[in-house]
Amino acid sequence: MYTVPRQPDSEGGVDEDASLFEALGVAERFAQDREQVTEPSHVTARSPGAARGRASVLMVGGGVVNLVTAHLLHAEGYDVAMVDAAPDPRARRPWSAYGASRGGGNARMFTYTEMDDYHAKSAGEDDCMTLFDRPPSQSGWDVRRYEGEEDRQWVQDFQRVRPWLARAYNGDILGLNRRSGELWQAWLHARPHLFDDVDLRHDILRLYQDGPHLEAARHRQNAVGATVASYGSDEVRERFPALAQADPHAFAGGIVVEGFTVNVHDFMARLLDDLEAGGVRMRFDLRVEEIMRDDTSAVTGVLTADGPLVYDHYVVSPGVEYDALRRQIPSLRQVQGVLGCWATIPNGVPPLENSLKVARRGHVAEDANITVGRDESGESVLMIGSGYGWTGSHPRNIDERKLEDIHAAVADTVEVLFPEAYERIGGRDGLRRTQKHCVRPWTSSNLGIFETSAAVNGAFVVTAGHNTGGFAQAPVIAEAVAHSLRGVGHPMHTLYHPLRTQRVLNAMAGLGGASH
Repeated sequence: MYTVPRQPDSEGGVDEDASLFEALGVAERFAQDREQVTEPSHVTARSPGAARGRASVLMVGGGVVNLVTAHLLHAEGYDVAMVDAAPDPRARRPWSAYGASRGGGNARMFTYTEMDDYHAKSAGEDDCMTLFDRPPSQSGWDVRRYEGEEDRQWVQDFQRVRPWLARAYNGDILGLNRRSGELWQAWLHARPHLFDDVDLRHDILRLYQDGPHLEAARHRQNAVGATVASYGSDEVRERFPALAQADPHAFAGGIVVEGFTVNVHDFMARLLDDLEAGGVRMRFDLRVEEIMRDDTSAVTGVLTADGPLVYDHYVVSPGVEYDALRRQIPSLRQVQGVLGCWATIPNGVPPLENSLKVARRGHVAEDANITVGRDESGESVLMIGSGYGWTGSHPRNIDERKLEDIHAAVADTVEVLFPEAYERIGGRDGLRRTQKHCVRPWTSSNLGIFETSAAVNGAFVVTAGHNTGGFAQAPVIAEAVAHSLRGVGHPMHTLYHPLRTQRVLNAMAGLGGASH
């Protein structure tokens, strides 16, 4: 059933533009659902209890998304193995040796609005459509040293997503976030040992530098059912004394929302230990070089330097470091890199107890996550992750001068919120010694990618491009993978289908409506 509720305006009437956007979004979803139903399936899904023994699954990629998925599949009875091109995350190699999950700061967050859409969602939003034309010093995202062959097309695809479509995408993303939150809660109750000693912190304080942004955020968080409490500036300083010394203009107020943070490197180690104890076979420092296929294009195995690996099912979650896979899996060409910067400071006295999300409109580090956790020596620290730096189709295509502009903006956020800790660590020079960055997989549509095709004895599944939401959506991605392996439908199969945006934009172009 598809219904189109009229959208109210601020005066109790009807917002005609918003109602039109809503109607277009419902029509698009109807068309996508119809395409999904009529799309031919060549997948021979084998259940975990298949006649010739347990169905086997190879996980290609050892980031947090595939680790959570491996846990679910193992619990459902599959014979699970994993291969990853990076070192074992428990080996504590230099951070630059790893992908986004292990390579950045030791912090991840779940909130109901954690993964989001970054396109213009109204006719008046122009700035976000030129993000990729400007460097960070001009409030843009471009940190590239050179332009890659695929970069220009990627930006054009980003700019083709119209506001009504972006609003539809955003609603779909938030719906998947809601489902993921339910699954995270189930995990917390059913698998509490996985969350031991990972500095689990519940309830996130969202801070907003200006009043209008704070007010808009109140409406948004109320709409998604996330609000726990809302405070003005003075009350924030009273209730969270770690922020008492912040700059007088640092925030207009804050909203406590449902959510949690973990030290993600420690959480990954817990997942890996648990999988190994359950008999899951793991290979690190081993790159998949080729997807092997038969003459019908069904996957027969994957080729590595150690020879072929042959399983019933395959689940590929590669991040952005995957040149060989990118050439062989067309949907992965939709994914490019956007880096985020990290810095760490001591958690002072009195310590911050709740992790933060900080919004500073117009600032280079416009959005920042500040996560309470521990460093490798066990000391309480605050890990600051912020900034957006588009690397294009090559994740290491980074101009160090542009990267430094983002690091400097992160340092400014630290100084504004925690001036004593900033001074104690040695100011900008001291903070520089803690700097890291990681490159996250993004799509021009801002939707993740979920693609299922045939393997000889099962399914070949690709999950990719989750921008800032890989950790947040990990349980619902795992659920969608499990459904695929059983040959059962799941909303993500439609919502993150790699052809979703192409279908609707091609249809609009045919109707002469691509610019409206």
